[in-house]
Amino acid sequence: MKKWKIFVTFFRNLYDDHYTIDRSWNSENYAFVKVNEKYPLETGDNKLPYEVMFEHDFPGYRPDLQEKGYCENSVLYHLYKNGVHEAYDYIGFIEYDHVLGGDFTRAIQEKLDGTERETIFAFQKFTFRQLWDQAILMDPRRREKVDGRPDSKWNCINVILKDYNDFYRTAHTVDRLAARDCFPICHSFLIPTRIFGKIMPFHVSIMESGKVEVYHRHNWRSPAILMERYMAVALALEEAPIDDAIQLEHRAYPVRVFKPDWFAPSAWRRAVAYIHKKF
Repeated sequence: MKKWKIFVTFFRNLYDDHYTIDRSWNSENYAFVKVNEKYPLETGDNKLPYEVMFEHDFPGYRPDLQEKGYCENSVLYHLYKNGVHEAYDYIGFIEYDHVLGGDFTRAIQEKLDGTERETIFAFQKFTFRQLWDQAILMDPRRREKVDGRPDSKWNCINVILKDYNDFYRTAHTVDRLAARDCFPICHSFLIPTRIFGKIMPFHVSIMESGKVEVYHRHNWRSPAILMERYMAVALALEEAPIDDAIQLEHRAYPVRVFKPDWFAPSAWRRAVAYIHKKF
């Protein structure tokens, strides 16, 4: 029986009905990682036995990653750096506002035990066209501009693909991504630990370089948004098949992520952001 664990990122509340809906839910397969120290943990009304981990308890914890807006990527970073993934055959991630399906845990276990081939499970996905047509830009000449023409050479997919090829000394093309046509998004996936161990050095190198922090600086979450696409592209370039048969509901809440007090764009930066959005 393959051993797996999904790490759920949250910053304040957990919602029992997201997990009790899964009739086969097993607490051993889930750990809940509390981030953002500004907001106290509120689990007084919860009835389920959650395994709660505090991100700040990791050795070598870097609070600046949350402060800079890396969000869930900070959790991936600390789990990898501390070798937590090595205890499992598969490691996965969802966010606190993902809702499991009726027999989610049992279905995952049966899928894992029913095949010897490594498989990537995508619980939320974009097609290539959806990802490409977003046209999120990483234009070094207009760093405040968020999006533009999909065929721009600064479409973040082009930039990420080049970064990937440079890091791994490969020569993958956009056509390879288009043929794959399935990109795990919203940090909602389960992957073999071998693949996690292969991809994370690339992911970590981009985070530690600070490369994404200079783009879209009027949006506090922009590092998380861009790193989510770095992960989606890296996973799509793996040889392992992607199983997207299980799609999770992503519930919307009035407030999902709070901006830190220190994030207060100047009037000048707000004006620049407005001009770049318009033109």
